[in-house]
Order: sequence, then C-alpha cells, then structure tokens
Amino acid sequence: MVPSLATYGGTMTTFLLLIACGIAGGLLFSFLHIPGGAMLGAVVAVLAVKLLGHMESDTPRLFQLGAQIAIGVMVGNMMTGNTLLEIRAMAPMMFGSTVLLIVAGALGAWFIYHSGRLDAGSAILATSPGGLQAVVGMASDLGSNAPAVLAFHLVRIYIVLLVAPILEWLLNRLLPHG
Repeated sequence: MVPSLATYGGTMTTFLLLIACGIAGGLLFSFLHIPGGAMLGAVVAVLAVKLLGHMESDTPRLFQLGAQIAIGVMVGNMMTGNTLLEIRAMAPMMFGSTVLLIVAGALGAWFIYHSGRLDAGSAILATSPGGLQAVVGMASDLGSNAPAVLAFHLVRIYIVLLVAPILEWLLNRLLPHG
C-alpha cells in the first residue's frame, strides 16, 4: 500500500519547501541553458537550502513513485514505430557496446568497493551505464547510497558533455568519411 502524504506529518512542510526550491533551481538552470539544468539546478538548490538551513526531510514514497512514473511516461512518449525499427537495426551494436560498458563498470565498481568508499550495490549502480533518473531511482528503491550514485552519474555526464564535442571533432578529422 502506498502511504499518503499526510503520513509524513511535520516533515511535510520542510519537504514542500524543498520542492519549491528545487523547482526554482531547476527553472533557473534551464533558463541559463545549462545542460541537464532542470535536474542539476534542482539538486543544487535543494542541497543549498538543506545545508544553509540545516534541514532534513525524507522524500515521501508517493513522491518517488510519482516521479518515476512521470519519467516512464516521458520516455514512453519519446518512442515511435521508427524508434523501434532503428533499435532493431542497431541491436547488435547496442548489445556489444552495453557489454563493454557493463564490464568496464564492473571493474570500476570493484575498485570503488575495495577502496571502502561505497557498499557493493552502490558501487555497481554508480558505475553502471544507464539513465541518471532510472539508476538513481533504483538506488533509492534498493536502499543504496543514492546521493553517491547521483554524484557519480552527474560527474560522468558533465565530463561526457565536455569531452564529446572534442572527440567528435577528432573522429571527423582522423577517420575517413564514407
């Protein structure tokens, strides 16, 4: 059974304040055209308010569920018949690159786990390929260290955003076209 928002009592006011701050931060970063700005702005704004105000609030399960459903609807809405045909045509490359990423992620998770910084589940999710929202949502559902998993994925996303244009430029100049 999904608990109602009223279950959370006094922390609900704090959580609603954090939602308002998250919305403001997300809108600001989006307005500034920061890549991934809606999510990053919300994270930065909520973290700033929590650190400055020494606030703590659990995220209600109903809110988590709603956010995950909303993301699922967005992803489902992006799919079309043509998307499915493209996926089918590229399936061997998708599976091959996914296996490479999983192996690299497993090696990274092994090192992180053995460094003593994260538990095994959090290390695996932190180094796994996948969409930020889905992996962080899974970390939260599994009781893993979701903030650490989020941090790993945000760092990776921003490094990719910085490096990808350079790699694209290099590949276009170094590899023959055709």
